[in-house]
Amino acid sequence: MHLSDDLLRTMAAVPVDSSVLDLGCGRGRHTEALLRLGFPVHACDPRPGAVARTRSLVADLIDEETAERCVGEATLDAFDYPAETFDWVIADRAEVYASTKAELRRVLTVSRRVLKPGGWVYVTLPASEVDLEDAERTEGDGAPVDAPAAEAGPFALDSLDARRREADLEVAKEPEVVEEAGGRRVHAIYRKVHSHR
Repeated sequence: MHLSDDLLRTMAAVPVDSSVLDLGCGRGRHTEALLRLGFPVHACDPRPGAVARTRSLVADLIDEETAERCVGEATLDAFDYPAETFDWVIADRAEVYASTKAELRRVLTVSRRVLKPGGWVYVTLPASEVDLEDAERTEGDGAPVDAPAAEAGPFALDSLDARRREADLEVAKEPEVVEEAGGRRVHAIYRKVHSHR
């Protein structure tokens, strides 16, 4: 198990005492790697099987009681992490929580709420066909955008940026389309600059 190259490069510059929430932990790949690097990590996923796999994977690194406490099942409707708790939210494969624009807005809004002022959100999503030819094109220079009725993902860069603005997050690293083994994905890093709207 290991961090994706992009996430590893990002986290290499982060102080290891930074608290991290692995949002949508899946099989625990990032949770395990971040714990091995020394980060204090909490992880959650809406799928009970993913939570069980992650707990099992990290139980050798932290005791079972800590794994039970730090890895939990959480839906966006029952997201009970306290406000301003984490320095980083890692939402790699954010589609676990966000298959529509409204859900993506909620993922980013919830992430903002649990971030400390100055905190960061790392997010990846499937890249929309709109952005596959030229990831630099925007609505302003004539690129097609998500049709208003196209509520489901994958997400175009313009759509992702609109959800980011609605969640009151600032761009820390311009979103880019990255080729991965499973297909092309958008990678972005956002930051909570203001503690209150």
